[in-house]
Amino acid sequence: MHTQLLKTLGRAAAISAVALAAAISGPAAMAKDKFVFAWPSAINSGVANFTFAKALGFFDEEGLDVELIVLAGSGVIIPQLLQGSIHTAYASLEPIPISRQEGKPNFPIRFAYNYLPRSIWELAVLDDSRIKSFADLKGSTIGFVALTSGNIAMTQAMAQNQGVDWSTVQKMGVGSGVPAFEALRRKQIDALNLWDTMHVALELSGTKIRRIAFPKEYQGLPSHGFPYTNEMIKKRPDLIAKFGRAMSKGAVACQANLEGCIRSFWKEYPTMRPTTGTEEENIKREMAILKPRLENLLYARNDKNMGAFTDKEWQLIIGALKLGGLIDQKANIPTNTLYTNEFVAEYNRFSREDVVKKAKAYK
Repeated sequence: MHTQLLKTLGRAAAISAVALAAAISGPAAMAKDKFVFAWPSAINSGVANFTFAKALGFFDEEGLDVELIVLAGSGVIIPQLLQGSIHTAYASLEPIPISRQEGKPNFPIRFAYNYLPRSIWELAVLDDSRIKSFADLKGSTIGFVALTSGNIAMTQAMAQNQGVDWSTVQKMGVGSGVPAFEALRRKQIDALNLWDTMHVALELSGTKIRRIAFPKEYQGLPSHGFPYTNEMIKKRPDLIAKFGRAMSKGAVACQANLEGCIRSFWKEYPTMRPTTGTEEENIKREMAILKPRLENLLYARNDKNMGAFTDKEWQLIIGALKLGGLIDQKANIPTNTLYTNEFVAEYNRFSREDVVKKAKAYK
């Protein structure tokens, strides 16, 4: 599946150079710069830090007219970037290093913002499960959102790191939400490999689960970032800096006023507001769901390193993809072709005190 996807995306890259150049080098004389940010799945409260940044005027302060659009799956992110239809997206990290192998498309794209410095992916089991660590996954069945999901390679690498023969592990696509929850409850699978907010929702539905700790060397690895074409990095660095700074402010603001952050999401997307239960109950539930996401967004972050990657992180990711069979063992993937930290100083050029004050004043 990955090979076919890369071939398809390679063809898209070849035919879209003209469109990309036109999209990036267009007139910039308007009062605000248009910026299109893509979300690769149905809108959910995971975008609350974006809506809070918008509600608090952080994009306006940067002179950006930002539009959030929904894409039909993560597989279309790269073609849309190359065509110039979007500026960036909430994207998993794996496709770009995979594309750097000899004979692969080698997309002219790099990540310029480390959006989730700690992975949102988790391995959850029922509270009474025999599985206590990754070493216990031998002979088990793991449920993934889909069998093409990018996190499978990392899960495989962590299991193999703990001595598990991956050929003994059965993999099942279970989707997310109720279908996935039922697969675990009915013990059709032994473990569920979904993301932070989804597992909290499972707990809130009344199912007792445990999260299996990642092996030490894989703890604290990023899972998602904002990718940009090399052309945009060269020609419109101002847009990249402005968007990243506003998103950094949004994360800090959500931490300062999580309830306000949730209310901004409901205001932007009123159909997402629960129609049952009291306002207090719904706020409490949504806060419980979003708390781990905020922890992952701000993991090991301070007023100097919002958005920053490290070489070590990328080396571990490449190593995991090699263990998972998605990158050839002999492939040499230079990490400096995968990311840039050149905008990090700009992402952090704001007063946290002012952002927190503004966030707390929001009703």
